[in-house]
Amino acid sequence: MVSRLATFLRAADAAVDAWDLYADEHTDLDGWPYDPESYDDRKADRDHVVWKAFEPVSEEAGVLLDAAEADLERVPASSVQNRWAWQLTQLRDALDQIAATRTECRTLLAAHPHASAEARHAAVDARNSEAWNALYGWFVHGRAVLEIHTTAVRTAAGPRIAATPPPPAPPATTGHTTRR
Repeated sequence: MVSRLATFLRAADAAVDAWDLYADEHTDLDGWPYDPESYDDRKADRDHVVWKAFEPVSEEAGVLLDAAEADLERVPASSVQNRWAWQLTQLRDALDQIAATRTECRTLLAAHPHASAEARHAAVDARNSEAWNALYGWFVHGRAVLEIHTTAVRTAAGPRIAATPPPPAPPATTGHTTRR
């Protein structure tokens, strides 16, 4: 599960970086797009990529959060980052928003089984757009789950013994001794 989260974070990072680059190059100094239609299409592409990247994590995200919360209680206080508890709350709220958006879209599509492909595509785009802020929250705060997991594993492993080099060998003698 942790590796799926890491995969999502890498994919979201790439999508956000590509979006930032595009937005910087295709908007004026006030943030208004030069070509609003192309801008909206690229934003929809970004939202779609991030939604798809989160799908493998979404079913297990609650379990990941439960595990992170349990780990947070077990690690020594000296190893805990103050922000982690708040970030886990943000992630749980975002997960609830994503689930609600998913349910809303499924309900809409089920209510209109004969909708055109274009209408279905528009509904999925609307879902992705509506979920963007929550998905971005997972992108921003999801690393906290990885950090907590790493800290818990490191703490459970105990302190590491540093390898010390063996003492230097005594100087080689030539077999002659001098007596006085």
